[in-house]
Amino acid sequence: MSTRTPALLLREAGCAARIAVRNPQTTFLVVVLPLLYLLVIASIFDGEEVHAPDRSRLLDVSTIMTASVVVIGVVSATFQHLTMTLVEDREYGVLKRLRSTPVPAPVFLAGHVVTATVMSLLLSALVTALGVLVFDVPFPGTRILAGAVTVLVGALACALVAFPFSVLVRKASASLPMAFGAGLTMFFLSGNFFPGKDLPVAMERVADLLPVRHFFLAMLTVFDPHTTGTGFEGGHLAVLAVWAVAGAVLAVVFFRWTPTGDE
Repeated sequence: MSTRTPALLLREAGCAARIAVRNPQTTFLVVVLPLLYLLVIASIFDGEEVHAPDRSRLLDVSTIMTASVVVIGVVSATFQHLTMTLVEDREYGVLKRLRSTPVPAPVFLAGHVVTATVMSLLLSALVTALGVLVFDVPFPGTRILAGAVTVLVGALACALVAFPFSVLVRKASASLPMAFGAGLTMFFLSGNFFPGKDLPVAMERVADLLPVRHFFLAMLTVFDPHTTGTGFEGGHLAVLAVWAVAGAVLAVVFFRWTPTGDE
C-alpha cells in the first residue's frame, strides 16, 4: 500500500460526503425519511407494549421502532445510497473516466464506503437521541459499544452488497426505484414496520436469509432494557459478516466500470 493511500482515501471520502450533503434527494432519503418513520409510527403507538420478536417478553413499541429505524437509516445510507451513486457514476461515464486518472479505483470506491459508514453512525446517533428524548426509550447505557459495533458491521455488509446489486440496474433512471424498492422489500419481509406482529412462516424463512432481519434483531438486543450483559449478538453479527464477505467477492467478480452501452 502506498504511503499516499490514507490521504487519498480521506480526500475521496470527503469528496463523497460533500456530494451527498449537497444532494437534496440523498438528504431526504437517508436522513429525513427514517426520522419521519420513527416520528409517525412511535407517535401513533406511543405507550403501547407488544410482544418482542421471540414472544418472550413485552416491549414498548417506541423501543422496537427506534432499533428498527436505526437499521432503516443505515440501509438507506449504505445499500440504497451507494446503489444509486454507483449506477449513476457508471452510466454517466464517471467510473470509466476514473480508470484513466491517477486515483486508484479501490481508493475511490473505499471513499464511498467510508462516507456511507460515517453517515450511518451519525444517523444512528440522531435516531437514538430522538427515541430517548422524545419517546422515552431507555438509553442503551453500557450496551452502547455493542450498538456501535453492530452499526459498523451492518453498514459494511449493506455497503458491500450494494456493489454487486448495482450491476443489476441497467439505467441511471432506474437506480432510485430499484434501490428504494429492494430496501422496502427487505424492511417489510424483516418486520421492521410491524412491531409485535408474527411473520408468516414462509416470510420468516426468507427474512432469515437476508441481512436486514439479523441487523434488526441485533439492534433490538442493544435497545431492549431487559438485555443483560454487553448486548453483543454474535450469531446475527456473524450472518452480517458473511454477507459482507459475499458482497465483496461478488463485487470483485461482477462489478462493471463501463456504461451499459459500451458493452
